[in-house]
Amino acid sequence: MTMQSQSRHDHPEIVVFTGDLVGSSKLSPSDLSEAMRTLDAAAHDMARRLSARDPGALAWEPRFSAFRGDGWQCIGAGPALALRGALLMRAHLGALGRPFDTRISIGIGSGWTTDAPNLSVASGPAFELSGRALDAMKGPQRFAIAWQDPPEGAPLITPIFALCDEISRNWTPKQAEVFKHLLGDRERPNQEALARALGRTQQTIAEHLSGGGDWALQEALRAVEGV
Repeated sequence: MTMQSQSRHDHPEIVVFTGDLVGSSKLSPSDLSEAMRTLDAAAHDMARRLSARDPGALAWEPRFSAFRGDGWQCIGAGPALALRGALLMRAHLGALGRPFDTRISIGIGSGWTTDAPNLSVASGPAFELSGRALDAMKGPQRFAIAWQDPPEGAPLITPIFALCDEISRNWTPKQAEVFKHLLGDRERPNQEALARALGRTQQTIAEHLSGGGDWALQEALRAVEGV
């Protein structure tokens, strides 16, 4: 199918995740492939589980697209769920127990896509904002967010993203595995359910949640998702 024959779909508001792997030059080709496969799976998990958090929401196709070797892009959940989506993707990658991390830049605004299975010919303000915010990242920063029309709470949301970035970057693989199961469900599972699902004791789950900053992340997510 050529670009000329593809149908264009305009979106008044779309959430675009753009990222790249950290330290990719030190990764072997097989490691790079494994990390990208994991991010692809994380994007589909985000689409499946986060759309279910809102009974009125429609499921969407994330259209995960890899580019430039270590770069990637996908469509994310609604604006209120952007932080949760970023944390969920990091949890998937961290749970591998490998030296993998990714920068994640989120652009929110209008945009257009086509019927193509990837985002190679998609464009618009949300895509441009996401790309520019990624390029502007410096130092240890891994999460960024930018809006075409910033909400009233934007001055608070930006530092909340930074704090959640700092907390989640220190997850151990076992903590990341717990948060991978925790973050996407519509109803927050209790510790007993998590312990059964992961084959661990409730005490171990409690220790992973405490060590992974669960209480602070819960407060941050409530604040962002309530804006």
